[in-house]
Amino acid sequence: MRRRHKPVHIKDLDWYRYVRRYLWDDETTPYLVPVSRLHRKQADNELFAYCLFFGLLFAGVSFISMTGKAPYGRSFGASLFTFALCCGAIVLAYTKEFLAAVFCALGPASAIAFSLSSTLQPDLELIDRLLLLAFSVLWMRYALRVINIARVYAELPDPPGDPPAGSP
Repeated sequence: MRRRHKPVHIKDLDWYRYVRRYLWDDETTPYLVPVSRLHRKQADNELFAYCLFFGLLFAGVSFISMTGKAPYGRSFGASLFTFALCCGAIVLAYTKEFLAAVFCALGPASAIAFSLSSTLQPDLELIDRLLLLAFSVLWMRYALRVINIARVYAELPDPPGDPPAGSP
């Protein structure tokens, strides 16, 4: 005789625990933890996620700029600039250097300039331009957090429970 399982209802699932684990976990995704309270492992996780997003985005923009599918047509300068930003994200991911973070902040700054420029995108409606501008300003605000993390990275403490670097 086959045993019938009790059906699972949405209200029975502990969804908050799973959502929080992937979006707001203080250890692996510490985006809401102040920089002054971060430890090195949290900073590594946050910088890795930022550099992955940043590098993939600007690698794509560089490729699109080379092919001529961009709204402004084919542009060697834009392609070179976005490729340099992609390389800056790789340097930031590996070195956690302050100057690499400052260079990466040129990405959201250029996105703000792009969203304010009516000659590059003359067919954008006002609401589209405002949404692009709002996203770019929020991204710039987050880039300032990344700069602050890179600035204090050398002084960040080791994670609790891990032995200090260089000890047996």
